[in-house]
Amino acid sequence: MDKCIYVVDDEPKIGNLFSNVLERDGYQVESYLNPLSMLEALDDGATTPDVVVADMMMPEMDGVELMETLQERGLDIPVIIMTAHSSVQTAVEAMQQGAFHYLQKPVNLEEMRALLEKAIDLYGAQQELEQIKTQQQQKYPIEGILGQSDPIVRVRDTIETLCSASNTTVLFSGETGTGKNLAAKTLHYNSSRAKHQFTDINCAALPDNLLEAELFGYEEGAFTDARDSKEGLIEVADEGTLFLDEIDSMSMALQAKLLSFLESRQFRRLGGVEDLTADVRILCATNSDLEQSVQENTFRKDLFYRINVVNVKMPPLRHMGDDVMLIARHMIETFNREFGSTVKGFTEAAEEKLRDHMWPGNVRELRNVLERAMIFADGDQIEAGDLTLAPPGRLDDMHAAGEAFQFPLGRTLQEVEKAYIRRTLEVRPDDSYADIADGLGISKKTLWDKRKRYQLDEVVER
Repeated sequence: MDKCIYVVDDEPKIGNLFSNVLERDGYQVESYLNPLSMLEALDDGATTPDVVVADMMMPEMDGVELMETLQERGLDIPVIIMTAHSSVQTAVEAMQQGAFHYLQKPVNLEEMRALLEKAIDLYGAQQELEQIKTQQQQKYPIEGILGQSDPIVRVRDTIETLCSASNTTVLFSGETGTGKNLAAKTLHYNSSRAKHQFTDINCAALPDNLLEAELFGYEEGAFTDARDSKEGLIEVADEGTLFLDEIDSMSMALQAKLLSFLESRQFRRLGGVEDLTADVRILCATNSDLEQSVQENTFRKDLFYRINVVNVKMPPLRHMGDDVMLIARHMIETFNREFGSTVKGFTEAAEEKLRDHMWPGNVRELRNVLERAMIFADGDQIEAGDLTLAPPGRLDDMHAAGEAFQFPLGRTLQEVEKAYIRRTLEVRPDDSYADIADGLGISKKTLWDKRKRYQLDEVVER
């Protein structure tokens, strides 16, 4: 379809000239003698223009007022202002208010052609970006955080409230696989920052020096391989959201630099001397107990308080009751669309198996189990035999271990802790102390001390 240009000028010869020239260039051109008639045409269903070329000085409404009216109506259309030589300063001021550019009368036709092409290209790119953002918003509705149990309802209510607090720093906490990334994206795409960038990074995935460079950027020559300057993710996410996953893995030195940015909204690239600013919302996530990390001096207390303004606790799947089946059925519908299959649901035995499982990997584990079941299922229902689950009581995940571990009432917490640590050491003989300590939510030194205190050296030699 030909691009549509509106020409608005109270001199008829201008509209006629532009129509003759631009129609030969392949444009669809509509000319109006005043802005009001143009607005009436839009009200009556006329084609929305790709660009408006409007005279600055007109009797009923000038070009800037027309531009502002279009903006008030939510029409993000590039407006090129035409002006006489004596009004160039006014046209420049119009650009500061949102006009795309200006043309000085008498209009140079080649200059006009170049401006129109540039405006259409940029407007088309913006429209495509807006379409992508809209699709993302539709992909991450608040209702997309599935579940009817009390814990998940609280999560949705909290996120809905936080959508209107677009500067508030939020900490998402919970076990691996509980949907912290999904919750962060849902918050972003339903907030006033939705039209801007959502950028995420797993802080545990990079060495500390690379993580610092990724976050804050660097100048040419800042280190050996820095051949060019590069923006950091904080700059990339300006006016949008930066999601820091597994923030507990960040070094103390880098924590201090992040805290400084959160307090001042200013930072410097590596090797830079200039203070830069960025308006970015910081969301963080952890599957560790940060309060305990603070006590163990592995996480800064001041940063903890700064990022823990609101703590959204993502519940483990085993605490969500019948939501397991609600989520499972939704996943079946999704896989049916992806695979072109027609699985209708689960047999009674399969449902019972899903309900009884402890789900140490939470929703991520459920998805993997169901994807495999969908691939290998023979009929239109998933049977118990199609579900490959970890054996009952298997302690792959220490949070699940807490559920599977049974102990009679009437015992002290110290007795329970000793028995729990003993059982953990027994079932994970090949794991390192660091991995076991991480699963228990304590430091390696604390685990070592407790092993000595409870005289558990005989359990397993490492």
